[in-house]
Amino acid sequence: MKLTELAEKIGGTVAGDGSLEIRGLRDLELIRLHDKSALPQKGFIYFVESKKVLNEHPESREAEAILTIPALAGNFKNAIVVDAAAPRIAFIQLLELFESVPAPVPARAGSFFVAETAKVDPTAIIMHGAVILDHAEIGPRAVIHPNAVIEQQVKIGSDTVIHPNVVIKHACVIGDHCIIHSATVIGADGFGFYDKDGVRYKIPQIGNVIVGNFVEMGAGVTVDRATIESTTVGDYTKFDDKVHIGHNCQVGRYVYIAGHTALAGSVTLEDNVIIGGLCAVNNKVTVAKGTLVMGFTGVASDTEPGGIYFGIPCRPVREMHKINNSLQFLPELLKRVSELEAKLGIERKAGASAE
Repeated sequence: MKLTELAEKIGGTVAGDGSLEIRGLRDLELIRLHDKSALPQKGFIYFVESKKVLNEHPESREAEAILTIPALAGNFKNAIVVDAAAPRIAFIQLLELFESVPAPVPARAGSFFVAETAKVDPTAIIMHGAVILDHAEIGPRAVIHPNAVIEQQVKIGSDTVIHPNVVIKHACVIGDHCIIHSATVIGADGFGFYDKDGVRYKIPQIGNVIVGNFVEMGAGVTVDRATIESTTVGDYTKFDDKVHIGHNCQVGRYVYIAGHTALAGSVTLEDNVIIGGLCAVNNKVTVAKGTLVMGFTGVASDTEPGGIYFGIPCRPVREMHKINNSLQFLPELLKRVSELEAKLGIERKAGASAE
């Protein structure tokens, strides 16, 4: 595709040779990974959104084509120049132009199972090996990939994509325009047990999971059903791979959760919360609106709206940084306290710390 054609499709303008043929995109960060002297490949376009990126990758000046902002266009031979207020939107549009995903093809009759009582919209696509059980409902233009299992009374909205080997357990609801990636399980039993007189009783989990619209869940996500009512996930929320949502959790709108993070039961995440990777949130904790939880953090109590938290157990980030910075002085302080105690004739008990 010519540079001018690409520019027209993403609302940019060309600086340089618009007739240049572009075969695809490449990543600046990978150029020197194996060869420190490597230069950008010809026939590809790269993305430089800021002066910081340009300084980190001076070799970008040698690229045949760059997607960039007006203030930086003069650094390059040929460029698509886009609005400085939102260069990443143009980059996303460019990625979409080069995205190559084969269109889903309906399976032939007999290569999938749809229960007689299920309702599948005529425009939905059911692929080889999919299973759709009694009274399930599949909305318009939804796509059910191979070996996905849609259990009884599940409702799946329009334009939602269910990838291979996903299991949606009975009575759960998935909204419109959702993407559920492979090996995710929505609606498994919550972790509910009761011990009495040496007997362990399983607590029936009779609720369900309700997922809003435009939600995306990565591979290997688990969202447990509620004990009585519903575990909920709000509109536009995004989960990375291997996120766990415990039973009775209430996850708000526009939430981001990075990989390997787990929410215990009955956690509330209000709108616009961001949680980094490898975090844990204790049961019944409320993470307030707009909170940012940094990676490797344990959230044991409620947060304040808009706060930034870090540590185990977490504290406001500035306080936690002060604590961490102070730890390097602890051995010397203990030594000095011991010396002072010796001068004062104070005998410390074995194993006691200096306070």
